[in-house]
Amino acid sequence: TVDDIEVILVDNLSTDKTVEKAKNIHSELTLVQIDDYLPGLALNKGIRESSGEYFACLSAHCIPVDEQWLESLRANFDEYDDIAGVYGRQVPIQSSDPIDKRDLLRAFGPEKRVQTRDTFFHNANSMVRRDVWEKDPFDEGVTNIEDQIWANQVLSRGYRIVYEPEAAVYHHHGINQGND
Repeated sequence: TVDDIEVILVDNLSTDKTVEKAKNIHSELTLVQIDDYLPGLALNKGIRESSGEYFACLSAHCIPVDEQWLESLRANFDEYDDIAGVYGRQVPIQSSDPIDKRDLLRAFGPEKRVQTRDTFFHNANSMVRRDVWEKDPFDEGVTNIEDQIWANQVLSRGYRIVYEPEAAVYHHHGINQGND
């Protein structure tokens, strides 16, 4: 339901036709290729290629549940003026590992939260204000929890974070990825 968007695809030299498939869906995407994957580095490189006041992060293995997904993330910034970022619900799919299903159902419940101290944030389905990110980009050296490190930084600056369950995506694995 949002028309004015740009799509940046950050690709870690995939061999599964990800780029080809994405270009078939959105031919005007900007492609950013990386050699060595670190989540914060990949996110920051993609964000640097974008130009919007807000940017959404959506992992390639996440699929929006409905057409209001992006709009549901974005609406929170109009409702609250001190929001650094918004993250949405992640719903398991039928073939998800039972441990992953449990993780997703426990971490991403049905109730909206406005967080002032809780540093949980998840980049797989999120939106961030550019002016906040410019002061606090994602940590480019860590192998995981770059989103929670970022959340800790912005919360310490007095911003808030919103969990928006209406901005839902299907996600095949959970936070702990089947305990692997």
